[in-house]
Amino acid sequence: MFRMGKSWVVRLHGRKYTVQVKRKPWLAIGVVEVDGKRVGMFPAKALSVGLFVPHPEVYFDLSGVSCVVKVQPGMFGYGYDLYVGDKLVEPEEPGVV
Repeated sequence: MFRMGKSWVVRLHGRKYTVQVKRKPWLAIGVVEVDGKRVGMFPAKALSVGLFVPHPEVYFDLSGVSCVVKVQPGMFGYGYDLYVGDKLVEPEEPGVV
């Protein structure tokens, strides 16, 4: 399902992190935040990502563990997946941002 944003709660090494993706179409950017702090950005302009261009990926680190948000642009919106290490994380609570 395509949304303007998505959020996850990630627990690592006894600590809880909130990861959020927010798309700001009026600025043509997407932002990835961890606990309210920006950790990365990606282009989010309509039709800015074509069929033959790699989909954006935003890499960051949580408690020494590599993480990536993979962005799947669509015709009417964007989809997002969070990988912590090499495991796909499902949202704990479906959160529309």
